[in-house]
Amino acid sequence: MIGYQDILKAVVKRLNTTHPTIPIYGDEVTEGYKVPCFFTTLLPIESETQTKNYITTNLLIVISYFSDCKDSLKCLQVMSKLKRAFGICLSVDDRHFTIQDSRIEKVEKDVYQFSFRITYHELINFEPDNELITTIEHHIEGSNK
Repeated sequence: MIGYQDILKAVVKRLNTTHPTIPIYGDEVTEGYKVPCFFTTLLPIESETQTKNYITTNLLIVISYFSDCKDSLKCLQVMSKLKRAFGICLSVDDRHFTIQDSRIEKVEKDVYQFSFRITYHELINFEPDNELITTIEHHIEGSNK
């Protein structure tokens, strides 16, 4: 089972690859950060049971960019580079999630956001519906076996 922390680590790793000099913070940091910087947020949107064994989870990932630049075109270039770097797939361990509904928005004066959704299925319980056959009887016509 994949954990939210695994997904967030993959996002941070991708951010570090594309922008190694820009600090990355989580939601718990509310003061004392230096701009420019990124804040990452993972929001579970919904989980839906598909069968007794499978669940579908839908997550929203938001990367906020706090800029020290007043030039909105430069900020948009940073966000475009970020969007290209994430592309269409987020790899987490041995799984690959399709990035859906990615968007760039200006949310405050010097704050831009890149957000996207991922949806994935997980095995939550494995109970075979039928008992495994442990013995096979084999009858041959004309014999007593």
